[in-house]
Amino acid sequence: MLDLSAHQPAAVWRPMSGPPPAREWRTGLAANPAAPAEVLCRLLSDTRDGGEGAGPGWLAVRPELPDCVLETALRHPHWRVRAALAERPGLSPAVLAALAADRERRVRRAAASAAHRVELPAETLAALAADRDPDTRRRVPGCAGLPTELLVRLAQDGSPLVRAAAVAADSWPQLPLPVRTALRADRDPAVRSAVQRALRVERPLPVTLAGYIAESDPVRRERTAAGAALERALGEWLVLDDDPRIRRAAAANPRLPTDLALALAADPDPAVRLAVSLRPDLTERQRAAVAFRMPDGAPPELPWVAERAGDPAELLRLAGSGHPLVRRAVASLERLPDEVAALLAEDPELPVRLALAEHCADAPGELLRSVYAELLGPASLPALERFAAPGLAAWADRPEAALRRAALRDPELPTGVLARLAEDPDPVVADAAAADPRLPLDVLLRLLEPGARPGPAAANPALPVPLMLRLLDLAAGL
Repeated sequence: MLDLSAHQPAAVWRPMSGPPPAREWRTGLAANPAAPAEVLCRLLSDTRDGGEGAGPGWLAVRPELPDCVLETALRHPHWRVRAALAERPGLSPAVLAALAADRERRVRRAAASAAHRVELPAETLAALAADRDPDTRRRVPGCAGLPTELLVRLAQDGSPLVRAAAVAADSWPQLPLPVRTALRADRDPAVRSAVQRALRVERPLPVTLAGYIAESDPVRRERTAAGAALERALGEWLVLDDDPRIRRAAAANPRLPTDLALALAADPDPAVRLAVSLRPDLTERQRAAVAFRMPDGAPPELPWVAERAGDPAELLRLAGSGHPLVRRAVASLERLPDEVAALLAEDPELPVRLALAEHCADAPGELLRSVYAELLGPASLPALERFAAPGLAAWADRPEAALRRAALRDPELPTGVLARLAEDPDPVVADAAAADPRLPLDVLLRLLEPGARPGPAAANPALPVPLMLRLLDLAAGL
């Protein structure tokens, strides 16, 4: 183990079982939510490992980045660090403009892609549009606030990749007629294909009986039945169609009049009857009168249920529906009123309770514990903060790794059990335990050893800052 006690100065800490696991330490520190700016700047300033240190990807995903770290990354000598910074959401236009002027083309490419969501100054966009790297220029047509004159220049670029990127349905009308004429006759097939895509206009679906009969495309016919605003004569035609796929599509079309949909309630095809039973316009009595059969595979989506997510009274009504798939759709919503969640938690149908446990943030904790302990086991335990409650420590000895990991979310987990889970044979469980800030310091130090769990242990927010700095010293070979 590390040759120190909790009372010794950090400067003497040294691994005893082998060479320092430098990369694991750096990776863990980069992910450590408690790592201060001093540690993050040290990670970036260490130019060993080809200048990559722990790998610069953390710059793009870390929730907060102190200004001094941002400045260090912006001036970093290795292009990978600067490119990772360019991929960070929420950069200011000034920082992104500096990256857009970087000497390395791969950094400029990343900056040009990021400029799709951040509007850069016109002079910066002009420089990107004139960049010597065609892979950078081809990203510029999608930049926010791109002036029309730059779009025209890119549409006449010497690289066909750039010309093709400048042609899209929204950009085509902005191009002058001579430019559009030249693009239609472009020598490169990729540019001509882009023009064809830009000019492609979706024909309206037929909504009249005459238009439907004249339609020869079977795909468009089915799309019409499924979603078009049908005139009544066409609806009457569709419910009598010989093809059950057309009848099923029409039965699910909310624009089909209710009385015509109910004419399909006794359809010989069970998929048609199921589609009728799931219509939003039916009363519960009408729904119960349909002899539907539950599908063998995945249930159909019910977007109309999600559209009622802001109406507590309607959700309560639907949660009491006699149709299990309607109740399941309600249970799958992310947020539910307490009364609705409590009702669904007692639902007699297992799929409804499973949907509530898997998708709803308001599912009762007791339901979560029973569902995942007794029914799903290790299959799909959710890694959600809401699934944390006293009593989960009882799962620490379960054979399913997912349940042992869930034991870590017991706020009253005994320290000894936590230390044991940090040495669990399952690496996911052991890593999660090693990063748990409740670990005693002596256990945390042991986990920093080579061959233990040095990366997750270095990511532990309880790690003292002096020790974080000492790990960087050791990783650097000082």
